[in-house]
Amino acid sequence: MRGVMIWVRVTSPLGVEAEFDLESVTLAVDLALRSERAGLRWRAEARYNGAACALSLDELRALAITSAPTALERQALDEIEWHHALQTDVALN
Repeated sequence: MRGVMIWVRVTSPLGVEAEFDLESVTLAVDLALRSERAGLRWRAEARYNGAACALSLDELRALAITSAPTALERQALDEIEWHHALQTDVALN
């Protein structure tokens, strides 16, 4: 995944926008999940050599799993997913 950047745009219902260029797909997954929990819209793209490819949450997750360079990054992804599941359960109760 060297050279691939993940671009994420987060938009609030009031029209406030933020854009992030990330080298870590794991961080992009975290940002997307946090945005969803906060009720914000988000969009992600993988960008490489001027080309862009839109990514869904499932595609981001799959990319993060296959591209995590270290055991520490894979552990971080597991913790992000665990935290998201926990927060989602709390919100439903």
